[in-house]
Amino acid sequence: MDCAETSERESARLRALDRYRLLDTPREQDFDEIAEAAAELCDTPIAVVNLVGDGRQFFKAEVGLGVRETPLESSFCRHAILEEDFLCIPDATNDPRFAGNPLVTGDPGLRFYAGALLKTAEGQPLGTVCVLDTKPHDLTERQRRGLIRLARQTTAQMELRRALREQAEQRLLHERILDSAIDYAILAMDPQGRITRWNTGAERILGWTESEMLGRPVEALFTPEDRAAGQPEAEAALASEQGCAPSEGWRLRKDGTRFWASGEVTPLKAEDGTLVGFLRILRDRTEHRAAQAALQESELRYRSLVEVSPQVVWFGDAAGTITYCNAYWYEYTGLPHGDADEAGWIGVIHPDHRAATRATWLAAATSGQFYEAEFPLRRADGQYRWFLSRARPVRDAAGVLRSWIGTCVDIHKRKVAEQRFKTLTELAPAMIWFGDPDGGLSYLNDRWYAYSGRTPEQSLPMGWSEAIHPEDLEGLLQAWESARLNETLYDTEARLRRHDGTYRWFLIRAEPMRDAGGAVVGWLGSNSDIHDRRQAEEHQRLLTGELQHRIKNTLALVQAIASQTLRNATDLEAAREAFSARLISLGRAHDILTRSSWTEAPIAEVVDGALAVHRAAATRIRVGGPSVLLAAKPALALALALHELATNATKYGALSNENGSVDLRWHVVHEGGMSRFRLTWTEQGGPPILMQPARRGFGSRLIERSFAAEVGGEVELVYAPTGLICRLEASLASMQGPYDAAVA
Repeated sequence: MDCAETSERESARLRALDRYRLLDTPREQDFDEIAEAAAELCDTPIAVVNLVGDGRQFFKAEVGLGVRETPLESSFCRHAILEEDFLCIPDATNDPRFAGNPLVTGDPGLRFYAGALLKTAEGQPLGTVCVLDTKPHDLTERQRRGLIRLARQTTAQMELRRALREQAEQRLLHERILDSAIDYAILAMDPQGRITRWNTGAERILGWTESEMLGRPVEALFTPEDRAAGQPEAEAALASEQGCAPSEGWRLRKDGTRFWASGEVTPLKAEDGTLVGFLRILRDRTEHRAAQAALQESELRYRSLVEVSPQVVWFGDAAGTITYCNAYWYEYTGLPHGDADEAGWIGVIHPDHRAATRATWLAAATSGQFYEAEFPLRRADGQYRWFLSRARPVRDAAGVLRSWIGTCVDIHKRKVAEQRFKTLTELAPAMIWFGDPDGGLSYLNDRWYAYSGRTPEQSLPMGWSEAIHPEDLEGLLQAWESARLNETLYDTEARLRRHDGTYRWFLIRAEPMRDAGGAVVGWLGSNSDIHDRRQAEEHQRLLTGELQHRIKNTLALVQAIASQTLRNATDLEAAREAFSARLISLGRAHDILTRSSWTEAPIAEVVDGALAVHRAAATRIRVGGPSVLLAAKPALALALALHELATNATKYGALSNENGSVDLRWHVVHEGGMSRFRLTWTEQGGPPILMQPARRGFGSRLIERSFAAEVGGEVELVYAPTGLICRLEASLASMQGPYDAAVA
């Protein structure tokens, strides 16, 4: 046998021993007499009633030993419990099991041992009734049988004490249970109905103490009318016949007051079936009965209201099964009264909405959450009308779902109106939206979704804010919050992101919607695309600013032209003509820019306008170059420069005779990652230039001032013998956009 099995058997044996609770208990006469009888029977000086515990042996009774406990290692009995019923060792010195045992080799020098096992009904060995001697010994058959009988008597004594103890414990437990049930009156009676037991609950509920009621008939608890009707006897007879009888009605307390009692009567019988009495249990249910009556009255009133309600009212059980519908349901649908099963109510919902409605209801019933659905419901005449169905779970005090209560309200007019309004909003050129009184949005028309590319789940209730330009969002939300709190018109402008990622400006407005009492019940808003208008306004603003700047610059330029033209004039008529020609050239450049709203001008038109006053010699001016668009400032500067060059050539240079000509060329070059504009004015065939001019004239200064200052360009004038060469150069960027003098 392996160690695990041995350990389990020993554990089971120790548990069996523990049920008797005899270890370490005082001596008792019954067990002492058994030990004395064993010693006399076997004619030995030592006899023991021995219990083998865990690592020790305890002597419940002993004769001639003088101790109550010894270690198990040197015990004879640890070998005895391994036997079937009996162990006899005539001489321990001849038994190898006791070689070296200190009780044999030392004091007291035991030689003889005989023990009969103490065994439970299940066969578990608990100990022995044994006799010992310091000299070899043997037993007769009569002594052997007698020792076994003494062991059986010992086991019987142990069983008797265990049974008595357990009965006492059980009785004490029952009494404590009865006395702790203070909400219940529990009383026992003999077969004649006289009270034999009266618990604490009976004293609390009825008022009498146990001493006052013991021996009295139970009829004392009944009202005179119930006693006269033989109610106590009838309940006892019914309990005897059926094994249990209900007991409910008015009962009396000690002070004479009545209370409503609810309970039962059961017969008490002996093991042979003989009736030994009755057990009566009752509880004070006065408040409960009053509450039930009030509840029934309330339910009656509620059901009466439900039946006359002008809308559908229905109930469901905890599992979601419809258990009741009021009269309005059957009148509207034409279904037979009482037909509230699923097939019935699903069948009168429009086919297109049945699956969704059923799924919504089952989801709510499963999760215990609020239920709401809208669907068309078929009328008895076959027509459909829209209904709003709502239901809430009914829970008990512990929060457990017990039932459902729901309604179905006719919303057909509202749905028709909503559909019409929705149609109008979908046809509207603007985005239309609705907001709740607290500001989370509840509706956006298709214009929003088409523009933003966002789904309803991404947009409602607050996802729309993600489409607002980050720079505009804070101001928009502040304006919205102010309008909502003050219940005033909401009016703001912001950029909204389109589905392709670009932004456009929108005018966003909303007005509060109010009920008959003036309370705000929502917001009606619209988003109108004003991007083109905003661009036009911005362009107009920039144009106005540019025009103001141009006018100031032009006036300053005119002033400079006038001052320089007239400063050293000796011939007023010649000065007047020169001044007029310069103004005409300036005016033509203005005309070109005005046609393009002062944004840009083609270089060919600027050149043509600048040379217009010299049309007589135009055939001798060869012009050529790529198409380049010039900004306003560079266009004016170039026009004035070309006018001065042409005027000078007409007076003194290549255009002053019949043979001279001018070659005007421009092109764009790319150097070092930058694009530059270059224009060259080359004269030939005119009077030869024999020496450099002694001073610079106004025309030269005007060219340098207008071109170099306005566009940051470079001006080079070369007085070659064959004629004047003028080179103008600037970055292409400065010729086509605003020139930043600080950067230059």
